[in-house]
This record gives sequence, structure tokens and C-alpha cells, in this order.
Amino acid sequence: MKGKLVCILVSVLLTIDLAYSQGKLDFLEIEGTAVDIYTPPNYSQDKNYPVVYFNDGQMLFGHPSIGMALQVTLDSLIQNNLIQELIVVGIAADRMRTEKYVPYQDDSFKRMPDGGTYAAYYADLIVNKIVPLIDEKYKTIQKSEGRAIFGFSFGGLNSLWMMFNYPDFFSMAAGFSASFWVNDFEMFNEAPKYQMGQKIWFDIGTAEWNYYVPFQKLLKDNSAKVNEDVFYLEVPHAAHTSTDWQKRMAMPFLIFAGTKPHTITKMEVEIEIIPSQSTPGKKFTRLNPVVTCKDGLKYSLAYEAKYEVINPEAGRVYEEGRFELYGSENLEVLVTYKEFSKKVKIKAKLLN
Repeated sequence: MKGKLVCILVSVLLTIDLAYSQGKLDFLEIEGTAVDIYTPPNYSQDKNYPVVYFNDGQMLFGHPSIGMALQVTLDSLIQNNLIQELIVVGIAADRMRTEKYVPYQDDSFKRMPDGGTYAAYYADLIVNKIVPLIDEKYKTIQKSEGRAIFGFSFGGLNSLWMMFNYPDFFSMAAGFSASFWVNDFEMFNEAPKYQMGQKIWFDIGTAEWNYYVPFQKLLKDNSAKVNEDVFYLEVPHAAHTSTDWQKRMAMPFLIFAGTKPHTITKMEVEIEIIPSQSTPGKKFTRLNPVVTCKDGLKYSLAYEAKYEVINPEAGRVYEEGRFELYGSENLEVLVTYKEFSKKVKIKAKLLN
């Protein structure tokens, strides 16, 4: 089998230099799946590199005017010494994208003839075909600590599922707007599989809202170190689009391969009134404290912040930042985290 894989690689390998990137891209086809491999500037055979495997690889690379241009983001992070040099493997989706990415038996999605999910087939492709071939061809760190898997939407759901269920292969997962809602939030049931030291990034935009905040607490209840190993970002006004994902693309790379400490420089508090995506007239009311770090990392505090209501007769704030007002009086809240604090006033008229 090893010899066969080598033959597949050699027959389809194409390398190009990009005028708008100092890195290089190789293009492969592995078992009928298109794979793009970014290698960093100054790639050398004399060192081993961490690797990020990325679902929806067909979206990642290309000219900045027409695509996400991940290679430009990576070049910048590396040149500014914000992350280690690394390799990114973009695994392209095909017409079976949804079926291959969704690991749960949700009746909305097609199953294999034996009743199983196509995600098991896709996982086998990654861990038994793609990862070994990348390890053979490139200078990689060939253990879980040197591998991460990222994705968008269904691809983000798949990424976290892969890390939880293949911990010997991946030590980090990132889900941009991950579809945790599948099969009534079955992803939340994966939290007990968390292993110490695994790193997780997940986020959601308020223009595509789903209530993912409890996942942070579930992971913490299973020994995860929130804001050290597990990070959540709630992005005001962001939608389920590649344009919005591109704006926060650097975040999980700073977590997986960052070279500097995540030193907090400021805290801001967003007051959010979020319309429900499924129930007309329903609104989610939230205080969203977001910290910014010196290296550029941003994340929401949710349960980790403290919310002190100054005038409790006007309303209350729950432990994760959700609030309610009792009447027409404005609610005043002091939000604190470590040495940072900010007083906010929630105007009752915002709820009208």
C-alpha cells in the first residue's frame, strides 16, 4: 500500500510559486480527492513542521481579489513572528460534502447503504491515506501534538468530531461557525471525550446566531482550561460567509502555533440583542465581553467574566452574560475579568 500511495503522489504533483505569496503550493490528488499543500517561506528539509489539515480546502488559497487567500494571512503571521512556520493541507470537498462532514445520524442527511454515515469513510481517508502520505512527502511533526484540523460550518463540525474521536492524530480543532446544531446539538455530547492539553477554537456570528455558549462550560466541566486551551468568540454582526470567516482566520493559528503569550491588552463589552433564526419575535439578549491580546488573538469571556448588577431592581444578568430587564428602567452592570473592568448601561428601549 505504501508503494501505491507514492505512485499516486508522483503522478499528480504540481508545485507553483505564487506572485502574491512567499510560500508555495503543491497540488495533489489522493484517492480521487483534491488536496492543496501550503509550505512556508524558507521551507527546509532540515526541520519538522506542524501541520494544519483544513476541510473545504477548495476555498482557502487563491488570489486575494477572488478568494480567502489564506497563504497571505499565513505569510504575514510567519513574517511577523506571531506563529511558527507550518504546513497547511487543504482537503477539497466534493458533491458529497455534507454527507462526508456530518458524523451524526441526522435524518436530514443521506446515509450509506449499511445505515452508517459517510463521515466514517471520510475520516478513514484522512487518517489512513492523506496523513500518512503528507508525513511521507513532507517534513512534518508525526504525532498528534504536531497536527490540527480546521473547518467551516459542517466542516467545522467535522473538525471537532475528528479531534475528539481521533486524539492520536489531532491535538487541536477549530470550527468557524461550526454546525453544532446538527441532530439537536449532539456535538455537545462529545465534551466528555476531551483530553487534557487538547486545544479548541469555536466561534459564531450574531447574524447567523445559534446558542453555542454552553459548550464552553461543558468543556470546562470536563477539565478543559478555558481561555488557555479552549477559546470561544462571539462575533457581532458576522454572518455565515467566507468574507466574515476570513476576517478571523488568524485566530486558531495563533492558538495552535503561536510564538508569543496571549497577553490581554483590553476588554470591550458588546450589548447584543440578537433575533432568533428560527422563532419569529424571539430575541437573545447578551452581554459579550471580548478581550484583545497583544498578539492579535480575540476571544469572548462568557462564563469566565463576572457580572455585577448595580441596580438589581431593574433586572439581572446570568452567569454566561445573558440578561433580562424587569421593566422600563435601564440596567447597569459592572463586568470584570482579572484586572479589567467595564461598566455598561443596558437601555430598556433597546428591547422595544
